[in-house]
Amino acid sequence: MALMLTLKKIAAAGVEDTETLSKNPIFLVNCFSLVALSFCFLFGISFYLITGNLGVLIPAFIEAMIFVAVILLNGFKKNTAASYGVVLTVNASLVYFSAIFGAIVEVHLAFIFLFGVTFLLFKPSSGHRTISVIIAALTLVLCEINFYYQLVPPILTTRENEFLVRWLAMPGIIFLDALVIWFYKKDYDTSLLNLKRTMELEAANMAKNFFIRVTNHEQRAPLNAIHEISQTLLMYAENNNYSPEDIKRLAEDLYAASNNAVQQVNNVLDMSQIEAGRINEVAEEPVNINQFLTNLAKVYQYSANTKGVEILTELRENLPVSIISDKGKLTKVISNLLINAIKFTRDKTTVSIKAYKGDKLLYISVQDQGKGIDAGKTDRIFEPFETEKNALIEGTGLGLYITKHFVQLLKGTIAVTSNSNGTTFTVNIPLRIGKEESEPSSVSNSEQSICKGKKVLICEDNSMSQLYLLKFLERSGCRPFLANNGIEGIEIALKEQLDLILIDSHMPKMSGRETIEYIRKHPRLKHLPIIAISGDSAHEEIEQLLQAGANDYILKPISFKLLNNAMHKHLAISSVSDNTIGSTAV
Repeated sequence: MALMLTLKKIAAAGVEDTETLSKNPIFLVNCFSLVALSFCFLFGISFYLITGNLGVLIPAFIEAMIFVAVILLNGFKKNTAASYGVVLTVNASLVYFSAIFGAIVEVHLAFIFLFGVTFLLFKPSSGHRTISVIIAALTLVLCEINFYYQLVPPILTTRENEFLVRWLAMPGIIFLDALVIWFYKKDYDTSLLNLKRTMELEAANMAKNFFIRVTNHEQRAPLNAIHEISQTLLMYAENNNYSPEDIKRLAEDLYAASNNAVQQVNNVLDMSQIEAGRINEVAEEPVNINQFLTNLAKVYQYSANTKGVEILTELRENLPVSIISDKGKLTKVISNLLINAIKFTRDKTTVSIKAYKGDKLLYISVQDQGKGIDAGKTDRIFEPFETEKNALIEGTGLGLYITKHFVQLLKGTIAVTSNSNGTTFTVNIPLRIGKEESEPSSVSNSEQSICKGKKVLICEDNSMSQLYLLKFLERSGCRPFLANNGIEGIEIALKEQLDLILIDSHMPKMSGRETIEYIRKHPRLKHLPIIAISGDSAHEEIEQLLQAGANDYILKPISFKLLNNAMHKHLAISSVSDNTIGSTAV
């Protein structure tokens, strides 16, 4: 162990406080010097015992001392001199020993080592590599001249001695060649790893630059619209010269602009997830296809109103009530197609959503009444960054690319047909019929009774989010409570008989995940339904909150429709559980 530590210390001589790129040649010189030093003593003594000639022993010891000096040169930061010391000593040794031992030593095998060392020790841009190659070539010429003309007579006189020297020298030369090849492989593996890291960094840098470019440029149009609409509303409020119709129109414009901004950010995030291979899992859940498409049409009707466009749904009678699919991915597919259709259809026209069954497939088409797509562009529209700009609604050029990716994940296909009267995108996915049960829809009079009087805690540190969540809950008939962090939230939960908790993931003092974990361990609170609300769309964040015990997860900016549906679902489940417990107690 002590010997190994000593050898490692010697091999690292001169490496300390040296730039990373130059460490490798210094380390190689020291390693080669240590190996050559060992061979000088081993073969020098062995050959002397065979021949009895001091002309073998003394040069071998001199060569060993030179290799010790080479390591010392590296220790004193004379790295180039040390490299030349190895090259010159090895070449001189080959010339000398090939001369005195004659053709019995396979000297030509050593030239793999000579040329290999040259390319390992010297940088390509330096002239030292060329000089080292010339020295090796001269060594080869001198060895061949002596072999041909016998200028130096061999010292070996018997066949037995020739045989022993030959088979002692050959393994040493082969070992040096193998050592060079091993270092080349190690250097290649390191270069390959560095290249992979560089490519990953470049990809990450491109993604970062793309995101910055999108948020800095593409978002300006919807954000500018939001800013201008907000100013207009303030002027209306100050001058008191507005009508309900004016407010309604501005509210619709505001919703369309903000919804577009959210969609663009979501597309960029989806794109990054696709590139990272983190969005390839497909969920299987029942989807009431009728309500699903009708609700999406209602959501995007606000955006369509800005152009006087009406969204029509045509659902064929042969459709099943429920299908099995990934609702999240299907939502993104139809949403992107609807946004695209609203963007390019002519003002005061219609956008149609049609759904029908055929050949064990579910077909959903979205048709606009725009000017159509040029024939030369239909092959490229599903590629990323293919985009056109149109009025208030702009895009990053990712929507159709993401749509196609999600359709393929659902084991389906997407096709486009276009002419001067409009464009139709048709999606087909395998049809799997689910149980015939309806999903919760938007607020109705019958449903308001579920929320009425329910105590709901808002655990959120952002005052703006608090304000609008508070207004939403009050309109729903709930009794809201406010907490700025998890600690305050737990205190309120212990005092009040809560029915539901809305909790943000990022809060001071006690995060959303820590708060959820605490609630799930508390005997009085563990039954409470919890809906986590966060602006973090990372899959890992969502998984952590759900594993901590959240019943549902809603991404910011909050869609009140999605929040309403989630609240009704969990309050309804909670009510059933309470009734069951009450009946059992009776």
